[in-house]
Amino acid sequence: MGADKATIATEEIDRSVMATLSHQGAEKPKVISHIDLTQTFETVTQWTLVVVQEGGQPITEIEDHGPIHVCLVKANKPDCSENLYQDVGKERPPFDTPYHLLTSRVVNAGQNQSSPLLFIQLCGAEGPNGNCGIATALYRYERETDRFIRVFQGLTGRNNNEATRFVERGSLQGNVIVNYPTENAPYTYWIEVYRADESGQYVRVLRYRGHTGYGDGNPLAVADSEMPEILSHLGFWKPGDALPVPAHLPKGCSHLYMRRGEEWCK
Repeated sequence: MGADKATIATEEIDRSVMATLSHQGAEKPKVISHIDLTQTFETVTQWTLVVVQEGGQPITEIEDHGPIHVCLVKANKPDCSENLYQDVGKERPPFDTPYHLLTSRVVNAGQNQSSPLLFIQLCGAEGPNGNCGIATALYRYERETDRFIRVFQGLTGRNNNEATRFVERGSLQGNVIVNYPTENAPYTYWIEVYRADESGQYVRVLRYRGHTGYGDGNPLAVADSEMPEILSHLGFWKPGDALPVPAHLPKGCSHLYMRRGEEWCK
């Protein structure tokens, strides 16, 4: 069993995080997410995720607050050094600095709430066109070393229907689907699927140029419109099988059908 989650009080953990960040120069820090990880992951030591929003002067005129800090806390010792953005140098541009917490929660890679993972998505400062860099990360707990290890990390934009999705049910449960626009005509989307290998690290198992056209009018999300093709590539679907039903259907969607290799809704 995991450590007693009541060993250290929530308030004491939050105070230790605030003190650490204040010492590092954070202005007016405020806790916006606090998740006890001890029982869910059956950790040896008490572990907590604490996400903090700075309230100080933003580095962009579009935002009205400071950046986000992600802290993994072992007992009452915070590590707030997590940087979910790739290839970011010392002089970090606003686009690659987290300003918004999109989600922080526990997901399950296995059925019946097994193989838990910590799932975090952050959004950078918004640009004039509303775009931002969305960073996605997954962490698994390693009992032998009593630590959380990042097993997936990705960065996509928000505009142009880009997305990174953790699949929470069905034959692809535990996989990650990433889609982003192609660089040249015909303008569709690159589709990538990532899956945990024996070590628990996520590796790419599929990449292809999708059928979904940019701005083609299909109300389904790209991952949903490409789902028959994704499942076909991975051996889970063939023409004639029932179409996969998206977890979240667009409003007014009453019928799913195939059109030029793409699942559509009308």
